[in-house]
Amino acid sequence: MVNAVGHINGIMEPEFGMNLSEDIQGNKVKDLITKFFYRNSHLCFHILLMLNGGDTVFFQEFTEYAEYKKAFSELQQARLNNKIISVPKKKLNKVALAENLA
Repeated sequence: MVNAVGHINGIMEPEFGMNLSEDIQGNKVKDLITKFFYRNSHLCFHILLMLNGGDTVFFQEFTEYAEYKKAFSELQQARLNNKIISVPKKKLNKVALAENLA
């Protein structure tokens, strides 16, 4: 979702009020990673952002392919245009990343 100030939000709105998000400049995102997996026989999608410097952050989970694809395209544009991307504050360490990608 892109709003008027050019943010792309990776978490749900109520979480913003609890100060659980942080902003990342688009040019700080080295790569976008998609994790495909099944939960209760439903295909799900996680978008992870690999940042310059090696940190990886969770962006958002999707259960609808069209929503995932739209968000992925918006993230690609945010990277190219150096827009602000809002993500959950918790970064994934290498062990958590390995578990998320397994």
